[in-house]
Amino acid sequence: MSFFENIKQRFACAPGEAVELSDVEIDSLTDEHIDFLRAMFGAHILMKIPAREMQFFDWLKAEDAPVWDELWEDDADMCVSLAFLGNFRKNANGFFICDLEDTDNYFFTVRHIKPDGVAGLSKIIDKAGKGTPLSVAEALLFEISIAPLDIWHFCYKHHVPLSRGKAAVADLDAHQWLVHLTKSEDLAKYLEE
Repeated sequence: MSFFENIKQRFACAPGEAVELSDVEIDSLTDEHIDFLRAMFGAHILMKIPAREMQFFDWLKAEDAPVWDELWEDDADMCVSLAFLGNFRKNANGFFICDLEDTDNYFFTVRHIKPDGVAGLSKIIDKAGKGTPLSVAEALLFEISIAPLDIWHFCYKHHVPLSRGKAAVADLDAHQWLVHLTKSEDLAKYLEE
């Protein structure tokens, strides 16, 4: 049985149960594999948060407990929909934190970048291309221009203190480079892209 056939069979044999995949297995899946699994099994199949993302959530629990509590409460299993499978690959941005009700959201897509930010982005790209170090705000804007991102995953990935990451968002918002929508209902249209 091939690697992918084995993965398919694990999902098929687990109705009502959460499937567990290792980081290596997830990294071995192609875009086509992920699309096939989503189409075949739908978003109602659950998967356990993989080890690499669990390390992030351990960090989140220590750094921003109210956000962790809102996401997981007492859920020891920490399972999500199969729809998020692609988000757990090595260079992806993880399980997006973007639907918080009790705390401010810090989720961004390229559509959050304002015209002044788009203009400034070309200078940031030039700096990055020359190997010139970027500020936290510049690095954040650059990454948002590539793929949707929340501040917690950004700070974890780059070893930036969370307070510094949130200050960079406030700076980008104040300078009209980025729109910061803190309420989940305001983010809804950005999540549908």
